[in-house]
Amino acid sequence: MSDMFDKFGFVIEAAQADMLYYAIAFSLLMITLGVFGLVTMKDRAAARIRALSAGTGSVSATARSGGGSNLQITKAQGVRPTGWMKSLVPSNQEQLLETQYQLGSIGFEGVNAVRDFFLVRLALMGAVPMLMGLWVVLAGLDALPQVLSDRLDTISLLGRFQICAVGAAVGFYGPAYWLKSRVSNRRDKIRQGFPNALDLLQISVESGLGFDAALARVGTEIGRVSPEIAYEMLLVQHEIQAGRDRNQAMEDMARRMGIPEAVSFVTVVAQSLQFGTSLTTALRVYAKEMRENRELAAQEKANKLPVHMSAVMSMMMLPALFLITLTPIIIRYMAIF
Repeated sequence: MSDMFDKFGFVIEAAQADMLYYAIAFSLLMITLGVFGLVTMKDRAAARIRALSAGTGSVSATARSGGGSNLQITKAQGVRPTGWMKSLVPSNQEQLLETQYQLGSIGFEGVNAVRDFFLVRLALMGAVPMLMGLWVVLAGLDALPQVLSDRLDTISLLGRFQICAVGAAVGFYGPAYWLKSRVSNRRDKIRQGFPNALDLLQISVESGLGFDAALARVGTEIGRVSPEIAYEMLLVQHEIQAGRDRNQAMEDMARRMGIPEAVSFVTVVAQSLQFGTSLTTALRVYAKEMRENRELAAQEKANKLPVHMSAVMSMMMLPALFLITLTPIIIRYMAIF
């Protein structure tokens, strides 16, 4: 009878160890899937365009009541940490505003987006050290499978500290690198589609539409080709209808776009509207300048190709050239000596 109870207790302990192992594996799988889903999420630009195009009246009413989440990011409200958050979130207001603009440009427009971003960085920074500590504690309690315990024994103390340090560094700087790459990718798309959007805007203004109406028209028509530019134009148009100053709304648009062409465009439009000059002429001249700059940029890339190709060609061709020229000589000397 005692043997039977001993066997039953051994089975229970083995089952508990297996359940703990499966729970840890399931948790790691969920974390991996969550990070993978965050990185490979679909572009939210189309969804934001549909939300902005749902109705001008509803957007205006929401903006007046102060509850519009789409307009919160454009106002660049200062995110001032209070209480215990001061020790976790940087107090530099310029850095917080820049992070807020970057997060808003890729779709994270919530009021607490900046705070959540820094909290996620801190959580990821401590994830690997916490998992390593949990691994050590469970291994000391004999609550892990023998394979994991043996694997831990093969890692030295210095190796454990190195794993924790590398994991903490990747967890802390990884989200910042991911955010920077997403913003850079968005800016490249805006830079590629901005000349076409400017041509459409010029044509719309020349056909008799006002600037605001032309902005809304171009934003609606270019949504399939350049959803990022469409979103920015529609957002500016809704902000103006909500009662916001046009120049301020367009300056925020240029800052969110993050390209010099948008800043120059905003300056041209603001000066034209301020001094009463012809907006059509200003847009025509600037559109021509944009096309010339785009052609010069393409020529610059083409001229850089031989320089970039020369290093690769030399690395690939020189070894083969040496083999072709030196192999007969080596064979001849080997035959003689």
